[in-house]
Amino acid sequence: METLNRSGKGNGTRRCYETLARQFLKYVQTELNKNISDLRLDDVRNFIPYIAKSYQSTSMRTVLSALRSFLKFLYKDGMTKEKLVLAVPSSGSRKNTVVPTITKDEENLLLQPIDRSSHLGKRNYAMVLLAMRAGLRSIDIINLKLSNIDWRNKTIVIVQQKNGRPLSLPILSDVGNALSDYILNARPKGGLPYVFLKSQPPYTKLSRSTCYAISCSIMKKADIRQSGQQRKGFHIFRHTVAARMLSEEIPLPVISNSLGHGSMSSSKVYLSTDEKHLMACALSFKGIEVTVVSKVL
Repeated sequence: METLNRSGKGNGTRRCYETLARQFLKYVQTELNKNISDLRLDDVRNFIPYIAKSYQSTSMRTVLSALRSFLKFLYKDGMTKEKLVLAVPSSGSRKNTVVPTITKDEENLLLQPIDRSSHLGKRNYAMVLLAMRAGLRSIDIINLKLSNIDWRNKTIVIVQQKNGRPLSLPILSDVGNALSDYILNARPKGGLPYVFLKSQPPYTKLSRSTCYAISCSIMKKADIRQSGQQRKGFHIFRHTVAARMLSEEIPLPVISNSLGHGSMSSSKVYLSTDEKHLMACALSFKGIEVTVVSKVL
């Protein structure tokens, strides 16, 4: 979409918006059997709970934003008679969002069940550690190339898929050991440049759904985050990296740079995870105690 390209949105955001637009058009065609020009506000209101079944609750803010953007586009181009965007509720302010994370104990429980003696286990262990230690997005993990790893300087240098920004990260010792173990002893031989490949032929690049399946599997084995719509994807590890840096009083600009955010405002959402310092900000009742006055009849 040229409109999205001009808006300066990152690659990941544009893909999300384009996917939502296709889902909406498919819904109109297959579920409503209507033309775009015949759509009404109630059609959009009914679409929201329908599409919510395909997304985690934590993703609905982005979904609603994408829907609003697409409906504005349709109205501006004269393809709809009504201003359908009025049917989309506000997604709320990001600053009120409590970001899901995992604890240190949960992290250990997640890593223990991975069978590091098998080829598949070596791959999955290296992928999970990259997410847990470096905070890399799943899209950057599956697109990681052998040439992105600078073993001499112990760094990983990539161009992020979401926003096109360069990012350089140090290779921690456990991450480096896991990567080298997989590359030397388990990675299928072939001409593809990507680090992580399918464990069965054809040995092609992994998909994001594979990352999600890996995280879901290890969480199920560890019996972690198994209730309701709790987030189970790789992104929770990225949240955890940011939250721990914040708890160690690392400044937001440093966290933002480490995670490769396009804007420092993207890092502010993690303030909700810093329980220790939030509690320190809470006001006590000392000096303003409530006095109970007995009424004498």
